[in-house]
Amino acid sequence: MLLLLGLAVSCVNCHKDIVERYERTPMANSSGRVQASTEFPGSFRHKASGTEYEISRVADQLELRWPGGRVKLEFFIGSRRMGRSYAYTEAGYLYQVPVGFYATRRAWDMAPGYQLDTRPDFDRPITSECLFCHTGAARVAEGTLNRILNLPGLHGVTCERCHGDGSAHAIRPRSDNIRNPRKLPASARDAVCEQCHLAGEIRLPLPGADPSSYRPGEELSSYVEVFVCPDAPRGIRVNGHAEALAASKCRQFAPEKLWCGTCHNPHQAATGFREKCLACHQPAQCPSAARDQGDCTRCHMPKATAFDGGHSVFTDHSIPRRPSRYAGRGNPPKVLIPYYRRALPETIARRNLGLAYSELAIQYGRPELLQQAWPLLRSAAEGRPSDPALYTRMASLLQADGRPEPAIELYRRSLELDPNQSTALVNLAGLLEARGELAEAARLRRRALVLLPRQPGLRSTRAP
Repeated sequence: MLLLLGLAVSCVNCHKDIVERYERTPMANSSGRVQASTEFPGSFRHKASGTEYEISRVADQLELRWPGGRVKLEFFIGSRRMGRSYAYTEAGYLYQVPVGFYATRRAWDMAPGYQLDTRPDFDRPITSECLFCHTGAARVAEGTLNRILNLPGLHGVTCERCHGDGSAHAIRPRSDNIRNPRKLPASARDAVCEQCHLAGEIRLPLPGADPSSYRPGEELSSYVEVFVCPDAPRGIRVNGHAEALAASKCRQFAPEKLWCGTCHNPHQAATGFREKCLACHQPAQCPSAARDQGDCTRCHMPKATAFDGGHSVFTDHSIPRRPSRYAGRGNPPKVLIPYYRRALPETIARRNLGLAYSELAIQYGRPELLQQAWPLLRSAAEGRPSDPALYTRMASLLQADGRPEPAIELYRRSLELDPNQSTALVNLAGLLEARGELAEAARLRRRALVLLPRQPGLRSTRAP
């Protein structure tokens, strides 16, 4: 059994059928050590960089080769139902490779986010944040960002992700010491799925909150702020299922009744969509359904390419009445609205919105959005909150604006609160070096290289 590495050892004693069915689901197989015998060799040419990539089996390992380099593909992310990304390790640190396998095309190509690169890039770290939705609990070595201590034991999403810590339940099974999402209040029930299937336009941690500390039964809104844009052109996002469903007429009509679990049983492959629809809709309302007994999802939950997912195809969970043309990423949204409708202190609300607009400015290359972001950030910082993310973002904007002295002050304030910020260490080192403080700059660079060894500008980043 694949999951018998953690809580499932105990779960299987009483829930053998459920555990065995779950082991065959994409969620249970969403990451793990690469087994070369189950992978597909292949090759392709990346037009933007002119690089020829070849993926082949060498003995019992999967190897990626290109002119001037080769690397063993040791870890995968993705069940291969849609696609799969890969990673290699260097001195125990985990990094993504720029290629991926797309199951719908049965072909290798550039992984999402690498399509426009003009040279092979092997420096992108896979952190615990990246692994959160594809594994059980990844343990990261203290003082590093991506040296994963329990990598050999990681394999897919385990029972704890949806049901919480089951150690007490395993000793004395009771309904009040385990979480059944179906029996939670609606917002807490939805949060179990939203922890991984809610992206929004911008998603960011609340100050002082660690989203990986979320446990089933809690409100996810206590950990993150998520912004959506109702007027954005329709498109499909890889992790946008929750906000798409929330925007649907079906969900708005029955917000307490309709949720992810209405159609999806996480313990087995989803089936019977038509029957779910007919629980509320009569066949006479839809000529196609009345005529051919067809699957409602073919028209009302069509599949399309995700604009942020490379060549991946995903389902439209907004349940449109009529299929329509899907837009790409397009222009940045003009108005951001919090997904969670709850009251926050005004200072935190301004901080969140300022960070969101500044992130949009970076993602879309639209500096004019900083005019909306900066006053909000500055106002949020007036009380000197304990908020390293706020200070680092403000420092980076001041640095880009050619104002090194206030940027240095804010970087230092941020690093006092959280010394494990690679970008802040590198940027502060560069500013100090420019004004001749070479010893401190060198110390900061050494700290940054412990956190994350492969960094452009700090060492040779030629592919391994």
